[in-house]
Amino acid sequence: MATVSQNIFLTKKEKLHCISCGKKIPLGKSFVAESENHKGTCFGCSPFIDYMLLPPGNAAMTRRSKKYSTLCGVVLAWNQRRKRYERRGQLVEEVAIEKARLECEKDQTSRDLKNKKAAVVREQKDREFIFNFALAIRAQYPNCPEKREFAIATHACEKYSGRVGRTASAKDFDTKMIDLAVEAHIRHTETNYDEQFGKGKRKKEIRSDIRSDINTVLKKWK
Repeated sequence: MATVSQNIFLTKKEKLHCISCGKKIPLGKSFVAESENHKGTCFGCSPFIDYMLLPPGNAAMTRRSKKYSTLCGVVLAWNQRRKRYERRGQLVEEVAIEKARLECEKDQTSRDLKNKKAAVVREQKDREFIFNFALAIRAQYPNCPEKREFAIATHACEKYSGRVGRTASAKDFDTKMIDLAVEAHIRHTETNYDEQFGKGKRKKEIRSDIRSDINTVLKKWK
């Protein structure tokens, strides 16, 4: 029988109430529901009260502990910068964590070898993607300085950066994503954008001030 999963949000709202006990759920506390827009319970009224938190970072432990647990509570916290919920671990039964730990110890060597081989493949694919992204930049901006497309692609596609090169659209070489990557590069290398900070101006105002400079360079590079 498959493990039943449930979302547990570290809420970013202040007006949520438990449908079981009726108490207000404070900002940052656990709200057990399908989403923050659905009705749910506080942590105390949930079935996870005696479960243990398994932090993220070990895929094998995450997968196996979920398999051995009756329920699995996926803990999600709001990332203000990225404007989205991100996983912070999962709540599972203590016995499930112990079973997963023992199982992981038995095949640690073989999994390490497999992961090492997979990492090599991922690295190769990543280099190929950055190279092709650079070619797409050159095709869209044929007059940009020589080899500049590779600098733009490398920066935009940096792993775990959250930049445009890591979006699903960018992986399809969407023209809008390429435009955004080139604009970001121009902003930092062809204008005085970075020098304007700390002078009493907000980011939005600074970006507005240099918009015409960016457009000028974009036209030159097209």
